[in-house]
Amino acid sequence: MKGLHRLEWSAVWTLLGVIVLFSSAIGVTLFAPQFIDPSWRQASSTYQVQMYEVSDPNVYVSTSNPGGWGLQYVYHLQEGFTLHSYQESPLVRILASKELEKYVTRHGQKERILTSRVLLLRPAEKAHAYQKELQAEWEGETPPHFEILELYDPLKSEAFAITETDGVVENWVDENFSILDTPPPYTTEKGVIFVNNPKEYRISSRNYLGTHSWIYDENGEPINDLNELKEGKLRFLSRQSLIKIGEDIYRVEGCWYCHTDQTRTLVQDTVVNGSADFPAPPSSANEYIYQRVTFPGTRRIGPDLSRVGIKRPHRDWHMSHFQSPSSESKGSIMPSFGHFFDDDPAGTFASPYSVPNYKFEAIFQYLMTKGTRITPPNQAWWLGLDPIQTIDIIEGRR
Repeated sequence: MKGLHRLEWSAVWTLLGVIVLFSSAIGVTLFAPQFIDPSWRQASSTYQVQMYEVSDPNVYVSTSNPGGWGLQYVYHLQEGFTLHSYQESPLVRILASKELEKYVTRHGQKERILTSRVLLLRPAEKAHAYQKELQAEWEGETPPHFEILELYDPLKSEAFAITETDGVVENWVDENFSILDTPPPYTTEKGVIFVNNPKEYRISSRNYLGTHSWIYDENGEPINDLNELKEGKLRFLSRQSLIKIGEDIYRVEGCWYCHTDQTRTLVQDTVVNGSADFPAPPSSANEYIYQRVTFPGTRRIGPDLSRVGIKRPHRDWHMSHFQSPSSESKGSIMPSFGHFFDDDPAGTFASPYSVPNYKFEAIFQYLMTKGTRITPPNQAWWLGLDPIQTIDIIEGRR
């Protein structure tokens, strides 16, 4: 009986211990984040916020040529929200009316002019005469061909524009700039993302392999609204949607079995993801706040991916690597992910989007967020940030 009595009390204490541990876990999860360093639960920089919340939802991706693998990027411009710049360069000149002249940043002008008013550029009607005038003033032996653009008001509160971009990094300015009209709500003195020299995105119909299709045409018809861009024959995907799809692919394909997503507080980690001269800082919680699921991982059968957006920024490298890993990494045991590409002769798995190789593009965009949004692109976030004193350890001072 005494043994049974002791067993009963043991069960009671075990149950109480489980309740205390479970309650403590809930308390830590729900309440502890309110008392820790806020930098752990806030974005790393205003650039990170604007990339995820301003740029990603408004950059749309599609094929540049029906049936091809090229990409084009279309920006959704919104009155009072999107910031734009109309800037001349050595070979670009902009004509503007007296009313719109104040929005042009002239060649050689130090202060960049930004506006939240929706304005667009198009080839200028008087380009030929101005071209001759500029070439006559050219001091070199052979004058170049100048691009002459005209700034105009489309009389719209939103528009769809095409401009030069790599589809990953956006234009950023944090000094020598001024904003005309109503500043967007996200504007800070620390800097802003902007769209440079937007031209209206227009399309025209065409027949491709007997199928009625479309293609970009600066003299074609404009896009009327966002639904037209996302649905019907166009089927564009936002970069935000691609990143989310890429995160799901990373999860479903089990990439986290073999790759970590964390720069640990170890010398080898900070050096591998940076360098001996400029070691990378360890990963912190605020790098993951825009992810729905975090994959820090525990095994490194393959290399760590927490800084892959900086270490491997080229789309072509990743495209080749996913198709045939050993072609880019000798001795790699990573399997081929050929199913990420639109190689489907039987037409069994038709893509629901107009983004070529959308699965590859999705995981590429997801990987390109790794290490690239901690600070703005004009700031090297790893320089001078050495919290574990890696250089001192390497040089024997610790």
